[in-house]
Formats: sequence, structure tokens, C-alpha cells
Amino acid sequence: MEIDWGRVIGIFCGFLLSIPAVFLRLIVRFVTLGCGIFYVKNRSVPPQCLVDPKYGAHKFMTVNGIKLHYVESGDSEKPLLVFVHGWPQFWYSWRNQIEHFQKNYHVVAMDMRGFNDSDKPAGIENYFIKHMVDDIKGLVEGLGEKKFTLVAHDWGGVVAWTFAALYPDMLSNLVVCNLPHIVALLEQRKNGWEQALKSWYIIFFQCPILPELSMMAEDMASFNRLFKDNPNNDAEVKEAYRFAFRDYKTWNRTINYYRCTTMKIYENFMKDNLSKFKIKVRTLQIFGEADTALSVAAAKDSAAWVEDHKLELLEGVSHWVQEQEPDKVNTLIENFIENN
Repeated sequence: MEIDWGRVIGIFCGFLLSIPAVFLRLIVRFVTLGCGIFYVKNRSVPPQCLVDPKYGAHKFMTVNGIKLHYVESGDSEKPLLVFVHGWPQFWYSWRNQIEHFQKNYHVVAMDMRGFNDSDKPAGIENYFIKHMVDDIKGLVEGLGEKKFTLVAHDWGGVVAWTFAALYPDMLSNLVVCNLPHIVALLEQRKNGWEQALKSWYIIFFQCPILPELSMMAEDMASFNRLFKDNPNNDAEVKEAYRFAFRDYKTWNRTINYYRCTTMKIYENFMKDNLSKFKIKVRTLQIFGEADTALSVAAAKDSAAWVEDHKLELLEGVSHWVQEQEPDKVNTLIENFIENN
């Protein structure tokens, strides 16, 4: 069997980085808390906010060999909007957009494979980018639609940019929140120190097991750190996230998204399809300038890879843009779609 050296090097670098970045902190917390650092509350009943009927009907569809969970609302005869979340999130990150757009659109907010109530196949290769793209394609076709607007955030944005590259004829509009065009992001990571430093966690995520344990430690206290720059994600919201990520399996499968990007199959895919990443779909890019993981420079550089591109920069807004400033984001999306 051929050795995937990209993955091997990623694991090695991840372990080196984990020593100062994570491992020492875990040791200190272990000395302070003892085995309590590994405590995770048993969660078997979803918080009420996740079953609130105002967000729509919870449904499942088997596509591309897996069962996807999605929340559907609005009039199925109206234009379709599909919302795709990032990491570590799930359909609920779009709660404010669901309520707003269901009045005039057919709204579907999905859980990508590995997340929340969707299937969680084992193995890093099952989180190769093309699989997630084809999941969306199968879901939309299963809904009986041929054309739709795709709205995405963070890792959902990686999938959305790739969907637009491979299946542009299926899209009426593309909206991407806080995820620069993939090629622009890779170029900034390679050539610019700011994005390279901001991407440190991707290297750490190449380690086996340790990232999952770090995220689960102290009953997933990681959500407090992740959402510290978004006051709208209050205790109820964070409890909803903890429920969706309540086990090791979910953390493992979703971190595999990052692990697969260091594999040869991903490198070859990007090389083979580079010309297609000159996006032909009209695109709105919304970017919170206070993002601690992604650079404004990469967001601005995205224009070179999109034929019809509009960038909206939101000053002082964090990575969690659609949750932190829902009214602004809703207005930008609505105006963009209606002015097509």
C-alpha cells in the first residue's frame, strides 16, 4: 500500500505543534481537576430549541450512500435556498436565517455528513470534499429541484465553492460567509504570514485522538472559547451545540474534514480541477473582519477567482457572522438574491 506522505507529515507536525499549544494546557488542567477534565455530561434529550416547530420539519433523505438530516420550511413551490453550516456547527447555526427566509422561500438547512443527526461513516477518506459536494447535489435532486441558491459558512463554504466549481449550472446564486475562495485561501496560507499563523489549528487537527479529547474536555468547554467573540451564542445556544457534539464519534468524524485536506487525493483533486475554480456563478461573499481564523486579505483576493463577485466586509464582526449579526446578513443575502 502506498504511503500518503502528506498525511504522515501532517501527523508529525501536528504532534510537534500540540506540545506547546494544547498538551501542556491539558496537563495543567489535569493537575487542577484530576479525572474531572474528562467529564462529559450525558445528553440524551435534545434542548427544546432544537425541536421548536418554528424552524420547520425535521426530515431525512438517503443520498450518495448516506442518510442526511435536514430541516425544511417555507413553500416548496417557491425558490429553494439551501443553507450549509461550518465547523463545529450544524443546521441550527442558520436559525435566524431560517425564520427570516421561510416567509418567501423554500428553505432547507442541512447537517453535513458526520454532523449531528446525519450519518457518520468511519474513515478519513469518507470526508473527501467531492463526497460532501455530491451529498448536496443528491439532496437537491431528491427534493425535485434543478436550480437553487446555495448559502454556506466556514467549512460549508469550502463545500459550496467546490460545488460552484463542479456544478455551476445548478446554482442561481452563491452566498459564502467567512470562507474565502479556496485557491485564494491556499495562496495566502502559502505566501502570507498572517493566514499561515491563523491556520495553526489545522496542523494540530492532523494528530489522531488528541484534538477530539481536547474539544471534549471539561464537558466541551471548548465551545466557551470558540464563541467568546460572539455574545449572541448564549448558554442555551451553547447547550444546543454540546448536544449535537455530545460524543467522541461526532468530533472524530467532523475533524476528519480537516485531516482529509492533507491527503494525496485532495491535492490531486485540486490540481486536476483548478481551472474549474474560476467561478462563473454570481457570488456574494460576506466576511466579518474580526475573524481570528481567516484573513481579510484572503477574502479580498477571492475576487480574482470569481467572474461576478460582490464582497461585503463587516467591521468588528467575528467569524460567526450569521449568528452575531443576523439582521445585517439577512438583508445582504435578501438584496443580493432579489436583485438577480
